[in-house]
Amino acid sequence: MNFQDQLQQIIQGIFSQNNQSRKQGEDQLAQLREAQPNEFVMQMLNLCRHEELKIRQFAPVYLRYSLSRFAPKSHKNVWNQLIVETKETVKLHLFQFIEVENSHIVRNQLCDTIGEIGGSLYENDNHNEWPNLLPTLWQMFLSSNNDIIECGFKILGNLFMYSIDQFDKYQQDLHTLFVQGLVSPQIKIKSSTMHALGNYIKYSLPTQYKIFQDLISNMMKSALEITIQDQSLGEGIMEVFSNIVDSKPKFLRKQFNIFFNGIYSMFRESQIENGVKRIGTETLLSMVEKFPGLFKFEKIYLMQVVEMIFFHMIQISSTITDEWMKPPEGFNDDIEQDEDCETTRFGMSSIDRLIESLGKKEMLPLLNPIVSELLRHQDWRCKHAAIMGLSQVGEYIDNIVDIKSTIELILPMLNDNNSMIRYAVCHAIGQIADDMKPKFQESYLHIVVPQFLNRLTVEDVPRVNSHILAALTNFVEGTEKGIEAYLPNLIQLSIKFLNTGISIEKENAISVIAATAESSKLFFIPYVNELLPLLFQIFSTHQTKQYRQLKGQAIETITLIASAVGEQVFLPFLEQTVQILIQVQTSNLEAIDPQKSYVLSGWQRLALVCPQQLAKYLGQIVPSLFQLIQQVFNINTKESNKELHTYDNEEAEVAIHMLSVFIEELKQSFFPFVEKCIQLIVPLSQFNSDENIRSAACKCLVSLVKNVKETNNSQQLINGAKYFLGIILEAAFKESDPSVIIQQIDCIKEIIDIVSQPFMTTEEVTELSDKVFKLLLESDKRRAENENLAKEEDVDEDEKNAIKEDTETEENLHGKIAECIGSLFKTHKEFVLPLYEIICNQILQKVLDQHKSAKMHQFGLCLIDYMIEFLGFPYIQNHFIDLAQALTIYAVDKICSVRQVAVYGIGLMAINTPQELYLQVSQSLLKALVDSLKAQKDQDDNEKHFGQARDHSISALGKIIKSQPQSLGQDLIQGIETWLYLLPLHYDKKQAYIQHNLLAEFIIQNGEQFVNGKSDNALQILKVFANCYKSKFSTTFIDSQIVNALRIFEQLDSVKVFLQQIFQKLSPEDQKKLLDIPK
Repeated sequence: MNFQDQLQQIIQGIFSQNNQSRKQGEDQLAQLREAQPNEFVMQMLNLCRHEELKIRQFAPVYLRYSLSRFAPKSHKNVWNQLIVETKETVKLHLFQFIEVENSHIVRNQLCDTIGEIGGSLYENDNHNEWPNLLPTLWQMFLSSNNDIIECGFKILGNLFMYSIDQFDKYQQDLHTLFVQGLVSPQIKIKSSTMHALGNYIKYSLPTQYKIFQDLISNMMKSALEITIQDQSLGEGIMEVFSNIVDSKPKFLRKQFNIFFNGIYSMFRESQIENGVKRIGTETLLSMVEKFPGLFKFEKIYLMQVVEMIFFHMIQISSTITDEWMKPPEGFNDDIEQDEDCETTRFGMSSIDRLIESLGKKEMLPLLNPIVSELLRHQDWRCKHAAIMGLSQVGEYIDNIVDIKSTIELILPMLNDNNSMIRYAVCHAIGQIADDMKPKFQESYLHIVVPQFLNRLTVEDVPRVNSHILAALTNFVEGTEKGIEAYLPNLIQLSIKFLNTGISIEKENAISVIAATAESSKLFFIPYVNELLPLLFQIFSTHQTKQYRQLKGQAIETITLIASAVGEQVFLPFLEQTVQILIQVQTSNLEAIDPQKSYVLSGWQRLALVCPQQLAKYLGQIVPSLFQLIQQVFNINTKESNKELHTYDNEEAEVAIHMLSVFIEELKQSFFPFVEKCIQLIVPLSQFNSDENIRSAACKCLVSLVKNVKETNNSQQLINGAKYFLGIILEAAFKESDPSVIIQQIDCIKEIIDIVSQPFMTTEEVTELSDKVFKLLLESDKRRAENENLAKEEDVDEDEKNAIKEDTETEENLHGKIAECIGSLFKTHKEFVLPLYEIICNQILQKVLDQHKSAKMHQFGLCLIDYMIEFLGFPYIQNHFIDLAQALTIYAVDKICSVRQVAVYGIGLMAINTPQELYLQVSQSLLKALVDSLKAQKDQDDNEKHFGQARDHSISALGKIIKSQPQSLGQDLIQGIETWLYLLPLHYDKKQAYIQHNLLAEFIIQNGEQFVNGKSDNALQILKVFANCYKSKFSTTFIDSQIVNALRIFEQLDSVKVFLQQIFQKLSPEDQKKLLDIPK
């Protein structure tokens, strides 16, 4: 068999329906490519002209994968292994094949191959391995063959994806080409021109695409012409606009009116299908999200977008089918949506996006008259659209009074003759109940629940019954008290539908039971013995595939009942529950099976409710549970360098959280399974497709460290901590999302805190801190880029807000890094000298520059606070004066959060500094502290934050009086009285504990000094104690200290004389509190 025949035979195997045959063929092709690259490429080129269409379609694609550096990682690029003759043959023949190919599919694939290989061979003008590519391409546009011109634009579009910079010197030529393509009478040429231009805009910089902004009018005209003539091509054109809006919305900004009117004209065109119009509506919604300020200003555009949304919502069938009213067993409303459901949900989602982007003040007044008009319409579909639209507003209404008119309007329609109207009412009230809980429930418990329960007794449409039960579930879930009044009816009706309903009724009846258990808690106990056997029975009576969702929800309900009633009540049912969960997780679950997430969440709840009892079953549970988790993660742990995949990232996240709960709750019982758990979790710390999974995996590693600590094996703990720190750091270096890096740094800090002793050498601490500082530098770069971006001329207000949010995230990352460094200082004091010197000599001056942001100042001051608190003297002696000066400067900062960190540092300095050194800086620190107390609340200050900063200033003064009284000299008594009259603290609980206890200590040790013979001082002391005792700003220990202090206080000579007079000056409330204190 010759080489070409061998290739054809292998390719025919790849076309097989058998997975094993396909995999075998792919492996054989890869082996041939690597063993004989020149022969392989030449024969694959020949196959591009094979008589069989399938092979002609396959060959260009495989050539592209074999000769491009942009190909998937599973393919090896062999271009550099080819001899010159083979390379030149490839370049020549690919263009020749386009000229003779009759199949447009194959031509498109040849264009893709030329574009990707051409882009792969271009690095810059000095390094271009296909210099004749563009001259050959330009010739295609001179052809008399329309197919060739169309292919020219397709190749252009592909080249823009991979090497757009090589066209910088041809911009005017491109402009001419695009103009010619857009006015071509051939719609396929118009279409390929639009796609090429769309790719140019998508992959270019603003300076590159600026020259083409005058083509927007031509683009809109061409889009309308193309779409009217060919709806499928038109759909592709709408996707081009959608991509531009997603990637380069500013391209359209300056001629927005032309763009909007072009899309709106297509919407108004009767010849264009609704599916294409919907893409246009979606595109305009994206524009609203990108430029909300523009739509607030141009209200006419906003009105037209809303018109488009409700138009789509009304385009549903006027006939309600039997299948809609009674879906088949196993029907899932969220997955098996028909076109009408999908259309309605699109509209609801669109309204939600508008309110989210523009704000409720802008949108709600605009929606109200439109909805009112629709509700008055004779066509029930208009009413349906209006009610479904109203379901989205609850999330944005703060005052429960404002929803009253809506509820009064739609609740009577629960008895409408039209079943879809009744369904919509249930949906709206259920959604509002979820969005406005618990206020909605508090106001409407005795209005909504009775009406729903009554309707359930007469409703004859299963789809509506199911939705009433779903709405009841939402309502009950948000009910904090009072649901027990309806427990008998709720349980009775749920049991009725559980026994006699179709699957969707059964599923939602079970949800009502779960919600009722959660809401009523101990009131639910009388129903446990009746309900749990019914729920267990489901697993023996509903074993076919269509009841997977039902069984999953049964698991959820059983375990939620366990959470509601507690371990002792649930214990008789634990073994049967465990066996059911094991039975389900060992039942060869399919890749997509709702039972998996329910099983994982169920184990999590059981571990929280009865960890010790569950531990007895771990030997039965864990082996098959790990198999299930591995199926969810879809990992081959023996091939850890392969990409990880999961069909459902949320399910994977549930699995990780479940493992974390098992690890933390089952403690030493879980330790035998830790090694296997590590194999599962570690690869997920770098899971590419989902940041939540990466974060959850890192947090799970922290839980594993806690678990190892439970064994009291210090060496295992140290080894584990070092290993996991390395894993998390590696993940952080590969992370692109700063919010995930924040969580990863927090995990590093937690691990250091958990070990809570020196476990790293100086070299290891230095290596760790070097890596953390590299993350800090990368964050600084991103921050600088944001600052430069914000200064650009064409940045609008919305973009500035987005840039501001990104900058704040970077600053929060700095703060988290400071906390991590603080943990290193606390636990590795003897090993952090290099780190300390870097901070003092390279970082502090930079971040404490007065032109830096408040968050940067906080970052620097936090580092100073950690140095003073955890390193102390003589460690910080060389930089002591500089550190004190920084605290004095920022103790009077206008930003209260900055003041708070600075004055906290002043308090720490008083506690931790030797007396002779402290006296060198005491006056400047005291002056700054006094000045900080004079700060007035700014109108932009949050009251709590302002109060916390002030509490810290007062606390710092108390710490000076206690630890450095000599620094006050003759002003000590004045300082004591100033501090006394600033008490009690009302905002920062931790500082309040310290200061209120300190006052009690002072009175116990030297009460006369604090009274100082003044009845006003004595009165103030009593006021503070009365205010603090048994308050949230005291503890049991502080309360006992106050009792002791009062006993001593009443016996002071300076107090006994006028105690009764002082007592009479107290408010009646304070008098009562003091009289209630046992002496």
